[in-house]
Amino acid sequence: MLAVEPSSPSVSRPTGRFDFIIAGSGFSGSLLAWILASQGRSVLLIDKAKHPRFAVGESSTPTADFLLAYIAQRWNLKALAPLACWGQWKKHYPEIVCGKKRGFSYYRHHPGLPIDRSKLHEESLLVAASASDQWSDTHWLRSSVDAFLVDQACRAGVRVQESTRIDSAFFDSDSHRWEVRISGDQGAKACDVQATWLIDATGHHGLPSAGIDQRDDSDWMRTRTGALYGHFRGVAPFEQATSQLDPFCSDDAAQHHLLDRGWFWMLRFDNGITSVGLVEPTNGPRGQQRFWDIVQQHPSVAELMAKAQLVAPVVTTSDRGAIPVLGSVDRMSRCRMRAWGPGWVCLPVSYGFIDPLHSSGIAHSLSGVVRLADALLRNKDECYALLGSYAADLRQEVRWLDLLVAGCYRAQPSFANFAAFACMYFVCAIEFEKQLSADPSSWPQGFLQCKDRQLSNVVNLAYETLGQADDDGILVREFVTKVRGWIEPWNRVGLLDCENSNRIAHSVAPKYASNVEALCKGNPTGTQTHRRG
Repeated sequence: MLAVEPSSPSVSRPTGRFDFIIAGSGFSGSLLAWILASQGRSVLLIDKAKHPRFAVGESSTPTADFLLAYIAQRWNLKALAPLACWGQWKKHYPEIVCGKKRGFSYYRHHPGLPIDRSKLHEESLLVAASASDQWSDTHWLRSSVDAFLVDQACRAGVRVQESTRIDSAFFDSDSHRWEVRISGDQGAKACDVQATWLIDATGHHGLPSAGIDQRDDSDWMRTRTGALYGHFRGVAPFEQATSQLDPFCSDDAAQHHLLDRGWFWMLRFDNGITSVGLVEPTNGPRGQQRFWDIVQQHPSVAELMAKAQLVAPVVTTSDRGAIPVLGSVDRMSRCRMRAWGPGWVCLPVSYGFIDPLHSSGIAHSLSGVVRLADALLRNKDECYALLGSYAADLRQEVRWLDLLVAGCYRAQPSFANFAAFACMYFVCAIEFEKQLSADPSSWPQGFLQCKDRQLSNVVNLAYETLGQADDDGILVREFVTKVRGWIEPWNRVGLLDCENSNRIAHSVAPKYASNVEALCKGNPTGTQTHRRG
């Protein structure tokens, strides 16, 4: 038996018993709650905050689209299906804010110099992820999308408690039952609830119980970056970097503005808001002014931000009221010691995270939703066996993502080296999407091919080779040539081919997400708001 002492003596009698308590109502926690409730399970979804709320982690990918479509089909969540591509999303849910994402765009910026159009193709890269706007990926305005998913969970029968925290949790291994003490804001009386399973979807926050191993295990990680970020109105379009060879508008993308060290992201939503973030190594200076200093050091970025006005996140101060202030995190990369134990399990968002460079966060979270829903809906013995495999896989996946991201940072400031190593990610994504297209329920080579030994050897070799390059990029030409040869067995889309001028018009397998069109004809249930506790 495992316990934590109660934090408050004022406790009412237990108010309910649930199959599952899920802590954290971000998109992955809410979606898992929705699935479990749709299968007849009782679910309590709690969160210390209240929707709608600001969040980043907004850029989807073809992998995420495949998984969303599969979830919608497998568990008959018709209301979810339109979120799997931009065209259906805009048709069925114009009120849920998103942005069109045709692919990835990268531009090299030099301090004190504007973009040089004569070097545009050698210092930029565009990789398409869809052949048309209809099947485009999306940027998620998380305040809008997360609130929608919470409401859909509510409609399915999930009990939602917002502005609520877990004070303590006690697990009885004999009965396999949690007794959890929760309390609300403004001095609300605490109460006890019971559950068979406790699921951590809190992100980096963690759950208060001696029975849940929340120890940090991040020292091994190669990627160590922090970020300053916010939502802005008035970010200008990046017209000065347009090329006739571009396979899509570079603004309709996860836009990366690469610096000597680090980069800016720009994700544009259809309502005129742009998510902008500065990502840098953790050993650099921090503070709000740092963001604007780096903007001004790069003329083409400064031009984009000249009329930009920060609108979120908003904080309340005693003297000025509610004001927008850049969000910040000193270090994003993190990993925990364990992903599960008796009666509890973490979603990927709580177990580990690397960095937003490859937009892998949404897809990885959805992969966890798929696997946990499958495991938790089985009998106890089957469930525990699947959770053991899930935890081992999750560890391998976080290590794999860390390698794919860390190599790109190791390649800087050379754009050619950066683009070459980034192609390792694109090869992995394309191969994984082929798996999903063939059978979204089976991933024999793992998430993003993390179990493909041949591909893993190539990525590790590329990372080690980069470690031999000096700051002047003397090994640039040699490295790019080597990577072109190393990825040849998987490279069917022309990555690093000189004749393509760093412009890849199509890279994704035929989208399983196209199945959403049939599902969408079933009249999704819409976004009607329900009262939440």
